[in-house]
Amino acid sequence: MTRLLIADDHQLFIDGLSSLLSHEPTIEIIGQASNGQEVLQTLAEQPTDILLLDINMPNTDVVKLTREIRARFPLTKIIILTMYHGTRYYTKLLQHGINGYLYKSEGKAEFLEAIEKASRGEMFISKELFAGLPGTKTAPSPAFDVKLSTPESLLTRREIEVLKLIAQEHTNHAIADQLSISTGTVDTHRKNILLKLGVKNTVGLIKYCLRNNLLE
Repeated sequence: MTRLLIADDHQLFIDGLSSLLSHEPTIEIIGQASNGQEVLQTLAEQPTDILLLDINMPNTDVVKLTREIRARFPLTKIIILTMYHGTRYYTKLLQHGINGYLYKSEGKAEFLEAIEKASRGEMFISKELFAGLPGTKTAPSPAFDVKLSTPESLLTRREIEVLKLIAQEHTNHAIADQLSISTGTVDTHRKNILLKLGVKNTVGLIKYCLRNNLLE
C-alpha cells in the first residue's frame, strides 16, 4: 500500500484528486496540506511514501521545502505538481532529488504512472515539459554551473552510465537492456542530462564526455 499525502492550496483540486485516487486498491491517502508548514507537520506525524507537492502554495518556498524534506524525511518520494510550462522551475528542483514533475492537467493514467514510478524509485516527467526541447534553436540553460562542476558532482552515477553509453552510440533499447531498466527510464535520464549540461543533442553530450575524459 502506497501512503500518499496531497499538498495544494486549492481544496477543490485536493477533493477532486482524492476522489480520483481513493478507489485505487494500492493507494491510501493519509492526509492533505495547504502550505509548507502543514506538509512538514504531517510528514512528522504520518509515515508517508509519496508527497504530491504543488509548486505554488502561499508562504511556501518549494525549493527550500523540498530540500528540507530530503534532509528530514529521505524515504519520502516527492512528485511536484505544476501548471507552469518551461524548465526553469524543474531544473531548480531537479538538484534536490525530486521523483516526478507532473502537470495538473494530466489525466488519471498519468497520475497513477507517476505514483507507480516514484514507488519504484524511478522518475516520471510530464511529456509537455520537453515538448520543445529537441527542436530548439539554442541549448537550454544548464541546471548547474557546468564549468565549475565535475561529472560526479553534476550527474548521478546512473546518469553517468547512461551518458557514456549514449556517447558510444548505443540505442535507448540497448542501454535499457544493458542497465536492466526500461527504455522510458533511459529517455528520462537522457532528458535530465541534457538539461543539467545545457546541451541540446547527442553531439553536445559526446563533446562533454571528451572534455571530461569519460570515454577512456
